[in-house]
Amino acid sequence: MKLFNYHSFFDFLAVFLVSAFFASCTNDTPESAELIFDFHKKTTPAYQDELKMDSVALYVDYTTGLAMKARIKFYWEIMKPILQDKVENYYSIKGQDISREAGDVETLLEGVSNYENPNLKGALEKIVDSDHESMLITDAELVNPSEPFMKEAFVKWILKGHDVFIMAEPYFENGYKKNIFYFVFYDSKQDGNVVDYIKRVGKIGHFPKIFKVNLSTMPYIKGMKGGHSDPNGFVQAIVSRTGDFELQEWSTGWEDKIEKYIIYAKDKKGRDLEKSAVLIDGLQLDNFSIAGMKITDVQMKVFDLNAEYADFYDTYKQNETIDENFNADFDEIQNFIIMDESAYKINSIFRLYVDRENYDRAIFNGSPYNYFKICFFISGIQENVEKIKDQLVFDDRFKKGYKNVSVFESVKQTLEDKQVNEFLANNPIYSIYVKALDK
Repeated sequence: MKLFNYHSFFDFLAVFLVSAFFASCTNDTPESAELIFDFHKKTTPAYQDELKMDSVALYVDYTTGLAMKARIKFYWEIMKPILQDKVENYYSIKGQDISREAGDVETLLEGVSNYENPNLKGALEKIVDSDHESMLITDAELVNPSEPFMKEAFVKWILKGHDVFIMAEPYFENGYKKNIFYFVFYDSKQDGNVVDYIKRVGKIGHFPKIFKVNLSTMPYIKGMKGGHSDPNGFVQAIVSRTGDFELQEWSTGWEDKIEKYIIYAKDKKGRDLEKSAVLIDGLQLDNFSIAGMKITDVQMKVFDLNAEYADFYDTYKQNETIDENFNADFDEIQNFIIMDESAYKINSIFRLYVDRENYDRAIFNGSPYNYFKICFFISGIQENVEKIKDQLVFDDRFKKGYKNVSVFESVKQTLEDKQVNEFLANNPIYSIYVKALDK
């Protein structure tokens, strides 16, 4: 009689249970990254109030009439033709009355006349409550020269994830130094925005006297290779960038290429390198691209997207829509990618390596692909708002010898606002989404 082999049975059971465990931990992931752009917008707070890009609303403070008729070069040669081309809805601010005007924009601008006590607060409320790009042209002159009357609107707009581009055109009127201000309420993340159009068509760099500053939570990040980052050639990535993020689709395996030639790379003599080869390079941060501040430090985090993207993808494919309450809680991947601190400190460049000492391929649980994202957050700021004070302050014509600091104080207090700073710290300034093979 043949005895039952308990050792073989338990060996088999152990293997079965381990296999079942790992199978249960595996996430079936989509073969296509086609919905990553939509996924990014849905799961990034800065995109929750996306602007419609079909029109620009223009609000004109009619107390600027005398200034406009002074034939200031930048306004007449650059801004007026742009406004004629881009503006569909024209609103006049005549004292306390804000009215939508019918007619040709150029003709309306030619007919600007002088009214006192403009309802600028009312115009700002209309602008920040809208879902369109808008521009306010004003000399920002109110009787109270120290009131930060724009702060509330600035904060509300920025907490929606948008930006305010400010241009100040200096001029003199009856011996007083004044400005025509162009406050452009837009979103730098959205392609085709009106500020990009102004910069491209208007060539405002040819006007050095025009002061320009961006009030934002989204600094400028330059992609040094075709507008995006430069991934290591061994991953054979297809890269595409849109606004504040990019997608990299890697086409090589981990064991045969990524681990061999990047993670455990050797020098020409076959010796181990001190650290992995560079995984991703070529993104450079403009530390001064947000008004009144210098970015001094950046933190990088990596998040697993397998389960969340699969859920998003499957839901969309089944329903052709995503519930507005869709939420994703990403797990951070520890000990995977590290940032070269010296490259950032010296040249503000994001250069990334694999953490070879702690790397474990078991961190990936997707099949047939693994999806993850690399996010950069601002972790250090040095206030530099006094640097822009002179350009935003102008003479107070109601009290000779004094200055009007209302615009400056609005900007300054916006930058100091607690909610704005929390938003700045908790929202990524740039994200790299990666679609890679499974292990």
